[in-house]
Amino acid sequence: MKARIKDQAAAGVWLYLPQADTAVTEFVQTAAARCDAVFGSFGPESAGMRVADILSGNAQSVETDGVIPAKPVLLMNGFNRAGLDRFLAALREEFQTAGLPGIALKAIVTPTNRSWDFCRLAEELQREHDLMQRGR
Repeated sequence: MKARIKDQAAAGVWLYLPQADTAVTEFVQTAAARCDAVFGSFGPESAGMRVADILSGNAQSVETDGVIPAKPVLLMNGFNRAGLDRFLAALREEFQTAGLPGIALKAIVTPTNRSWDFCRLAEELQREHDLMQRGR
């Protein structure tokens, strides 16, 4: 009987920071490593790019008419349910241990939002977050 190995890309997380923050970067990178996930980061200079281009590692400077996000955003891609739960628990632990608030704006990359520019995705995340906060 032959073993069948499904060719699947590694799970990964991409951290957007409006300005450099070594502590936040370290917390997310550590949580990703604990879950064998790829880690990447990018800043405002790449905020106009399509999400798919950011994930491919081709983050570069792009002009945008969108609103550049002022808060950190975390993109998560390629996780199965257990892996995502493990990553989020590790991330929460990293921030709680340091006594810092976590990252409020998080997105699972989907076939639909892969084609969006990052600014559009961040605006939608902020809108959803605001609605959730009002409902509390």
